[in-house]
Amino acid sequence: MPSRQADVPLSPCVVVVKTPVAFRKRVADRLARTGRRLAAQVENAAREQALTLAGLQAALSRLGVTPRMVSVDGLHAGARRALANARFVVCVGGDGTLLAASHWVTGAHLLGVNSAPRSSVGYLTLTRRARLDQDLERIAHGSLLPSPVARIEVELDGRLLAPALNDVLIAHESPAATSRYRLRLGRRTAEHRSSGLWVATPTGSTAGIRSAGGEPMPLAERWLQFRARELYRAKGGASLECGFVAERQELVVESAMEAGWLFIDGARMAIRFPFGANATLRVARQPLLLFADAERWATR
Repeated sequence: MPSRQADVPLSPCVVVVKTPVAFRKRVADRLARTGRRLAAQVENAAREQALTLAGLQAALSRLGVTPRMVSVDGLHAGARRALANARFVVCVGGDGTLLAASHWVTGAHLLGVNSAPRSSVGYLTLTRRARLDQDLERIAHGSLLPSPVARIEVELDGRLLAPALNDVLIAHESPAATSRYRLRLGRRTAEHRSSGLWVATPTGSTAGIRSAGGEPMPLAERWLQFRARELYRAKGGASLECGFVAERQELVVESAMEAGWLFIDGARMAIRFPFGANATLRVARQPLLLFADAERWATR
């Protein structure tokens, strides 16, 4: 079959692959000492990952696409540049793999493939091995289009950090310690003592912030949502406990912690947030172009 790379929006293509738990360092030896059921689950997930990856490579080859393969555990400078320059990015794994890759994706269309549906939630992923051929053909022919989803632009003392697709958690490094910070949204200000502050996108509105009492948001919204966790309320109540940040608004957080941190889309990307540092959070100007299941999002 002649190459179709010039005719389809799938090249340059980067495939980001999760490292199965069974193949991670220091895990293989422990598996031998675990219960049979746990070991079997981990081994089955690794086999499913291998089959999914083989199916993806075959499907891309039929479309005339030769991808660059990178591990989610090795997103070094070269891999990040490849993601920034790609037109099509495929993440093979679960939500964590997709979130980690999304930080470095600029204008590419991003497809998540749940490689082990029996053991992975894969809420952000669209497809799996059984549907890969069909979905890739639809993408190549333009009948399956991505949705522009909002991201959080984070500026720390004037330095832009990687954008968050799901959420940012601002908290003390110790989960047992009090998180202290000062908030400003427009003309409103507040000082908080809490277990941390969630700031989430519509994509992340059903994740950690929802467990803290937040509201699910429609996927197409261009707003951010914030909510304090376990906020200490002095007499007279507390202000700015929760709310929304519209486009062109900024939520400014000043750290009052010696050991504060910004956790961007989970623990994989953690940035120190020491006393006196200022973090500005806003809707990112450039959304992520994510292939998403609209029906699934509408009924979540």
